[in-house]
Amino acid sequence: MLCFLTLVCEVSKITALKRLKEKEISAKETLPPGIVIESYQRENIQPGIVHFGVGNFHRCHQAKYVDNLLSQNHFQWGIIGVSMQSSAAKDKLAPQDYLYTEVTLSHTTEIKIIRSILNILVAQENQSEVVRQVSDPRIKLVTTTITEKGYYLSNGQLNKSSPQVISDITSLSRPSTIYGFLAASVIQRRQYDSGPLSVVCCDNIQGGGNCLHAGVEELLDIHDRDSLAWSREHVSFASSMVDRVTPVTDSNLRQLVASKLYLEDAWPVSAEPFSQWVIENKFAAERPPLDLVGVVFSDDISAHEQMKLRFLNAGHSIVSVLGYLMNKEHVHEALQQPAIFKFLRKTLLNVVLPTTKTPASFCGEKYIEEVLKRFQNNALPYKVHQVNTDSSQKIQQRWFPAIDAALEREIDTKYMTFLIAAWVVHIEKALNEKQLNDPLKTEFSAALIGNSQENTPDTDDRGKIYNLLKIAGAEHFRFFMLDGFMESAIDYYQKLQTTDLNRILTHLVTQRSHD
Repeated sequence: MLCFLTLVCEVSKITALKRLKEKEISAKETLPPGIVIESYQRENIQPGIVHFGVGNFHRCHQAKYVDNLLSQNHFQWGIIGVSMQSSAAKDKLAPQDYLYTEVTLSHTTEIKIIRSILNILVAQENQSEVVRQVSDPRIKLVTTTITEKGYYLSNGQLNKSSPQVISDITSLSRPSTIYGFLAASVIQRRQYDSGPLSVVCCDNIQGGGNCLHAGVEELLDIHDRDSLAWSREHVSFASSMVDRVTPVTDSNLRQLVASKLYLEDAWPVSAEPFSQWVIENKFAAERPPLDLVGVVFSDDISAHEQMKLRFLNAGHSIVSVLGYLMNKEHVHEALQQPAIFKFLRKTLLNVVLPTTKTPASFCGEKYIEEVLKRFQNNALPYKVHQVNTDSSQKIQQRWFPAIDAALEREIDTKYMTFLIAAWVVHIEKALNEKQLNDPLKTEFSAALIGNSQENTPDTDDRGKIYNLLKIAGAEHFRFFMLDGFMESAIDYYQKLQTTDLNRILTHLVTQRSHD
C-alpha cells in the first residue's frame, strides 16, 4: 500500500508541473544539474530550413545539429517543420513553443533542451501555407525524413498507380506527396524570384536525392515547363547518410524528463550517444556551415549510403525479424540470444562486407563490432516492432541488393535464403497476431488467404513465398529468378514450421561456409 501511495504521489507531482516553454526556461536562473541548453537568444533566430517529417529521428538528429549551429551565432538557420499526415507533433509541441528535450541514453544520461524548431505545419491541413513557407526567400534548404513509404516508390521508380501520386499528376493545387509540395514550391519560387533552393534527402534510401529530383522534374514537366527549366539552374537535390538509433517515446521517458527537469515535456525524445550525418556536397543555395558541428560534406555519398544501409539498417532488420520470431520485445534482448548474435555477426562479416562499397580508409570489422555494440545498448529500449514497421519497403533497400551482390560474387547465400524464409514467417505471424504495420498489409493478407485454399502443402508453401516476395518487389532482383536460391528459402521456411528457431540458427552458424 505504501509503494502504491508513493507512486501516486510521484505521478501527481509530474502532472502538476508547469509545461516546458521558453518563458519557463528564461525565468530560471540556473537549470537543474545535468540539463544542457545552448545559450543563444531564440528571438534572434530566423527560419532558413523547412523540414518534412518531424518525427523522433529528425528531432534527435538534424534538429540537434542545427541547435548546435545556432549556438555559434548562425541565426539564419532555424527550422520550420512539416508533418506530412498527423497533427500529433504540432499538437504536442505547440503548447511548449516547439521546445523539447533530447535524452542521450547509455551508461550515463544526458538531457538537452532543443530549441531549433520554430513552428510546425500539418501538410494535409494547410497545403498552401506549406508551399508559401518553402517559397519564402529566407528558406535556403529543404530536408526530408518521411520514411521509405513517403517516396511512393515501386521497384525504385515512382509508383504512378498510387492515389496520392495520381492526385499530384492531376493538379498541384493541393499537393499530396513530397514531390507535389516541392514542385508547387519551385513554381512559386520562380514566380516570386525567391532565389535558389537546396533539397537534401535524409532518409535511408540510396540515391534519395535522385529520387526527389526525378519526381519533382516529372511533375514540373507536366504542370509548368518554364519552372522545370528554372529549377535545373536554381534547385539542387542531394542525398545524405544519417545514422542514430532513436526509439519510440513512452511514458517512462516523459517521467524521467519530468523528474530531472522539473517541467513537463509532452514529447521528449531519446537516442544513443552515436550520431553521424554525411551530406552530398550539392548545394544550389547558400550551404549551412554544418561542418562546424560535425557534419561531413562529401563528393562521393554513395559509399557512405551503402555502408550504413547494408550494415546498420540491414542488420537492424535482421535482428528485429529474428527477435520477433523469438518473442523478444527489444533489439538488445534479441541480441542477448547467442544464436541471433552469432548469426548477425557472421552475416555481416561473410556476406555483407565482401559485397559492399565502402568509403576510403573504412575498416569493416571495426564498423561491424561498433554496430553490434550499439544494438546491445540496454539503456536504449528499441522495440523490434518499431524496426519491423514497413518491412516490405525496407528489405527492398536493405536485403535484396546485398543478396544479388553475393550471388554475383559467388558467395555462399545460405544466411540470406534463411532470412527470406524468416521474413515470410514474420509476415504470417504478425498478421495472425494483428501486429503487422506495413503499407502492403492488405496485399499480404489477400495473398495468404488465397494460398490457404490450395490442396498440396508443398505447392502452398512455394506459392505463398513467391507471392509474398513478389508483392515486396523481389521479382526485379536476380535471386527471385534462381530456382536453387528460392528452393533453399522454401526448405528453410518448412524447417521453421517444425524446428525450433534457435536450433536452426545454431546449426547455420556452426556450418562450414562454402564460399
